[in-house]
Amino acid sequence: MKLWQQMIAAALLLPGIAANAADSPLGGVPITINLTNLPQITVEKPEGGWYDTLALNNSSGRDVTLYQAQVPVKVSIRNERDFSVTLVNPLILTHSTNPSLTFSTALVEFGSSTTTLQALSATPIDFSNSIPLGDTSVGNYLLSVSAHQPPGVRGDITGDYVGELMLLFEVNI
Repeated sequence: MKLWQQMIAAALLLPGIAANAADSPLGGVPITINLTNLPQITVEKPEGGWYDTLALNNSSGRDVTLYQAQVPVKVSIRNERDFSVTLVNPLILTHSTNPSLTFSTALVEFGSSTTTLQALSATPIDFSNSIPLGDTSVGNYLLSVSAHQPPGVRGDITGDYVGELMLLFEVNI
């Protein structure tokens, strides 16, 4: 066959080959796809949002040097119920204008009631929400912070104290 005849034959055969390839099944490979929503945790005040500040006071108890605050926290988790809480850094309350004045290292606790509070640290502590009715479990907890005021005469230590409370909430999968 001459070259021009080979080219015409190839041109006539190519459309047939392309059509046959498009009609041929590529193989019966079964594919199963499971779509799941990954767990998602939301930590907030019971009415939504978060606390801008926690005001500690010394009005409860006999020890007037102990300042405390307790606030409610709602933990909601989609597709899971177990989580852990970690205190990222110790909470140190320092006088806003005189950094040499500091409260004792604050005790930060978390639990479902005042009798079940657990001290938080750099080691995660596990908690569980109640069994979910739908796809989201919800738990109501208390966050408690307490620290002793700096030593000194009341007039010398009076003022505003600031600190950074950083908690890490993680879903346990």
